[in-house]
Amino acid sequence: MKHEKNKKQKSLLRNLFRPKTSQLKEDTRISISTLKKLATTKEQKDILKMIERETIPSVRAAWIDYFLEKTKHTKSKKIG
Repeated sequence: MKHEKNKKQKSLLRNLFRPKTSQLKEDTRISISTLKKLATTKEQKDILKMIERETIPSVRAAWIDYFLEKTKHTKSKKIG
């Protein structure tokens, strides 16, 4: 009895912290013109050039993630 109760609790916790499949989107479209509005530094503009030139989708997605990470850090430094 106790074993099944623990198993059920673990299952409930696992489902609580597991992201829902509807929340995960593999193919999110981001326009370059929108990213250009966010670019304020030379480094960010250089990253945008790399994004525009890239032909491999997975590498392009990695560059976009990197750009957004850099943009997030720049915006938080200006606010704080």
